[in-house]
Amino acid sequence: MDAQLNFAPCGYLVLTEDWHILDINQTLKEMLGIDNAPENMRDILTVPSKVYFQTYFVPVIHIHGRVEELYLTLKGKQGPLPVLMSARERNSRYECVLMQMSIRDEYENELLVAKRNAEQIQQETDKAYNTLLGLMNEVQEKQQELMDLNHRLQTMATTDPLTGLYNRRVFQERLAEQIEKAAEKHTVFSVLLFDIDYFKTVNDTYGHNVGDEVLKELAEKIKGQIPVQSTTARIGGEEFAIIQLEADQASSSAFAEKLRQHIATSIWRSKAITISIGIATYQEGDTAESMYIRADSALYTSKRSGRNRVARDTRQSMPR
Repeated sequence: MDAQLNFAPCGYLVLTEDWHILDINQTLKEMLGIDNAPENMRDILTVPSKVYFQTYFVPVIHIHGRVEELYLTLKGKQGPLPVLMSARERNSRYECVLMQMSIRDEYENELLVAKRNAEQIQQETDKAYNTLLGLMNEVQEKQQELMDLNHRLQTMATTDPLTGLYNRRVFQERLAEQIEKAAEKHTVFSVLLFDIDYFKTVNDTYGHNVGDEVLKELAEKIKGQIPVQSTTARIGGEEFAIIQLEADQASSSAFAEKLRQHIATSIWRSKAITISIGIATYQEGDTAESMYIRADSALYTSKRSGRNRVARDTRQSMPR
């Protein structure tokens, strides 16, 4: 690696298709607080980011050859390190650029500077009193700006902008957390995957504006049926997911059928639709990936069986 790239103002690394790190620049090592290059990308990712990396980064770069601004959290020596990563595929290698998210630090530094200026003026002269009041107001305004910015960033990072439901990233994180809890405390929960039947026909016939209205109206109807502790997310396109806590096979099947009937019999402002649902209930040895695959397989079964129905995956998970 040449010196310019090694000391560039951003992290840089090269991965193989199985996540092995072939090269890493000095800047990224300093960001992580390490001296030696890690062997595998898994070594520097938090658990939720591993899941997100596997289920989003890998398929997207295989299809498009590049990934733009993927939000990940690295395991730095000083604690979690949030970064935005962009990557492209070249010669069966993934070249990745990582930028540390520093917006919060910049605003906190502005607040600190404003506060110190106010204290200095107060100590120097009474004449600066009016200026001090102005600076104090500025501090308060910047504090509010910081709170508003944090809220907007949090919303952008966790919420699907069209439907207002959680996004795929939150679903992946919540699923990974629930898997760990279920394995440790021997609790049970279920994952429901569902999508809109013949949604492509809706878009092709009535246009994407109507399709968007259908998605938003579906989200509204779902919100009124979901238990408070459950997590509901839009995975992408017309596909949605629910993590239903304390739900075994019987209760999750009953809930899914009730939800299906509610959607099928509702009065719609936009265009009446139906949904197909696939269910997977946690089994010992399950991982986030295996539960998603089983629920997706059940969804495929409900589609293949005629749509507007509920199907369950009952395969046994392989021990970890």
